[in-house]
Amino acid sequence: MNDAALAKMKPTAFLINCARGPVVDTEALVRALDAKRIAGAALDTVDPEPLPDPHPLRGRENVIFAPHAAWYSEQAMVGLQSGAPNEVRRVLSGEWPVNVVNPAVRGRNRAGL
Repeated sequence: MNDAALAKMKPTAFLINCARGPVVDTEALVRALDAKRIAGAALDTVDPEPLPDPHPLRGRENVIFAPHAAWYSEQAMVGLQSGAPNEVRRVLSGEWPVNVVNPAVRGRNRAGL
């Protein structure tokens, strides 16, 4: 999320990042909030992490920080604990995995998948 992406958001919108800190250009977010181009942000992670103290994002009433655990729920934990082992089982059984970062490697990998 850079200046251009943030400029496309409505002034009533809140940016939520529970992925990775670098997904959001932190300085662009500060500029968008200062200019009131967006209403606020909820950040489970930031870049840099930890966020320096002081920092322009700290102390704002329209910015919420979570301790990089916003993903957590009982359902998410079950998925996390079964997801990776199931993917390993698939590959070791000669099956194509469900979650593939680079599908272009299909047919061109050491596993022969």
